[in-house]
Amino acid sequence: MLSLAAPFHIGCAEAPNRVVLAPMAGLTCSAYRRHLKSHGVGLVTTEMVSAYGLIHHNARTTEYLDFTEEERPIAVQLFGDKPEVVARAAELVLCRAMIPDMIDINMGCPVRKVVKTGAGAALLGDPDRAAEMAAAVVGVAAQSGIPVTVKLRSGLHTGDRTAVELAPRLEQVGVAALGVHPRAAGDFYRGAADHTITAAVVRSVGIPVMASGDVTNVGSALTIVETTEAVAVMVARGVAGNPWLVDALLSDGAIARPLLPEVVADLRRLLGRVVEEQGPERATRWIRKVIGWYLRPSGVAAPTIERLRMLPGAKELDEALEALGAR
Repeated sequence: MLSLAAPFHIGCAEAPNRVVLAPMAGLTCSAYRRHLKSHGVGLVTTEMVSAYGLIHHNARTTEYLDFTEEERPIAVQLFGDKPEVVARAAELVLCRAMIPDMIDINMGCPVRKVVKTGAGAALLGDPDRAAEMAAAVVGVAAQSGIPVTVKLRSGLHTGDRTAVELAPRLEQVGVAALGVHPRAAGDFYRGAADHTITAAVVRSVGIPVMASGDVTNVGSALTIVETTEAVAVMVARGVAGNPWLVDALLSDGAIARPLLPEVVADLRRLLGRVVEEQGPERATRWIRKVIGWYLRPSGVAAPTIERLRMLPGAKELDEALEALGAR
């Protein structure tokens, strides 16, 4: 039985365990990544970074590349529609003073504003362009000895198995590992992830495959690993508000979600990290995304959560949380 606490390699990069934090737009900032690292996550990924934004030196886009040594190993995830554009963006990433441990290419984002540009999951509709893009980025990254990974959906539409057909081509051009979320792009997050597709991808390649989708508890994670033979699990929505899932995965379920005082204390630690990174004003807006995810499972009433979300500043919110945890 594979232990998720065991290390694994992607090319020359080693992750200390097999729990990987998937990229989530608007959520996986440096503070959040560091917070999940404190719970034990082995590998983290930045939010999606626009290749065009980097090429045009957009300040907010470039900010997504910032990370700390504490976050290693870390992947920077790029998205774009043209191989030469994404390859140029990879060059810019690898010219910085701090370079990531790997480059990830997004071929799975189902969001309309990304797909309509020909990026993200749209690449699944053009396997030749997808393989060309991967080859171009691998060529750039090889000069710095950095492995390249790709995040895939199963296909564009329900029933598509494009990932199974594309995976060997990506391996052939030098991609070092794959992340597979076996839902169609058109399904977004509806229905159940079809991990028979993940298993088929695993059988089709010799590189590591990380399984994403419906990793919501220890049982689901272990079942996915057993049935697919994936080398790792990718956690996303399952840990939003429940970072103790990471602790549990690494201890085979020996750690449970704590009582309200520790839940509140953890939320306050996260708030402190975000304030440190983004300043109190931006942190107050950011933390509103996760307050409900943290507190609803602990039985905190909806009106109380809404009052917390409406507080105007980080100081007021921290004081209110302190009072809530002391009840």
